[in-house]
Amino acid sequence: MDKMKEGFNEYRRKLENGEIEKPQKMDPIEKAAANPKSLRAAINAKCFDCSCRQRREVTLCTVNSCPLFKIRPWQAKNEN
Repeated sequence: MDKMKEGFNEYRRKLENGEIEKPQKMDPIEKAAANPKSLRAAINAKCFDCSCRQRREVTLCTVNSCPLFKIRPWQAKNEN
C-alpha cells in the first residue's frame, strides 16, 4: 500500500511541476477522430452517436435490424 501512495504522490508532484500532462478524457467520437484508421473506434463512435451520446443506451439497444447490433460496444458477454 505504501508503494501505491508513493507512486500517486509522485504522479501528483509531476503534474504540479508540469513534467507530465493530465490525460484528457475523450468520448468515443473524439477517439474515432483521433484514430481514423480504427474500425473499432468508428463502430463505438457510431453507436454512441446513434444512442444520443449515452453509453448506457448503447448497452440497452434493441434495434436488431442495425448492421452493427451484434458487434456494438458495451454489451454483456454471452454466458453460453
